[in-house]
Amino acid sequence: MLYVINKLIGITDFDNSLAFDSNGNTPTTIVFCAKKGDEIIGLTGAAIETKDIWEVGVDVKPEHRKNGRGTRLVSSLTTEILKQGIVPIYSASITNIASQMVAVRSGYIPYWVDTFGNILDGSSPYHSVIKTLTL
Repeated sequence: MLYVINKLIGITDFDNSLAFDSNGNTPTTIVFCAKKGDEIIGLTGAAIETKDIWEVGVDVKPEHRKNGRGTRLVSSLTTEILKQGIVPIYSASITNIASQMVAVRSGYIPYWVDTFGNILDGSSPYHSVIKTLTL
C-alpha cells in the first residue's frame, strides 16, 4: 500500500524506513507499507540522496519477520523507484546479515563495504583529537 507520507507522522519503530524530525520533516519521499488489520507491521521508504539517487530502508516489526515481508516491500518499492528513472541504493550494516539478505533477495548487489566506525564514548584512541576538534 502506498501512503501519503505526512499521514504517517507520529508512528514509531520504523526509523530505517521513515523518520521525522521534531518539526515533522523527513527526507523520505516515498513509502510502501504492510498491514495486518489496521496495524502497520512493516514499512519501506526511500530518502532522496540526490535528484537521481534514493536510499531505500526497511523495517518489519520483529514478530512479523522471517517470512519474506521485508523482501516483498523492498522489491515493490525498488520497482517503483526504477519506473521513475531514479537509481535506488540499499545500505546495510556489515553486521546485519538479515538486512543484507533482504537486499540480495530484492535484486541488489554489493557495491561497497564500510567496515570501520568509531564509538564516541571516550574509549576511542582518537578521543583527545575528537574532543579538540569539537571545542
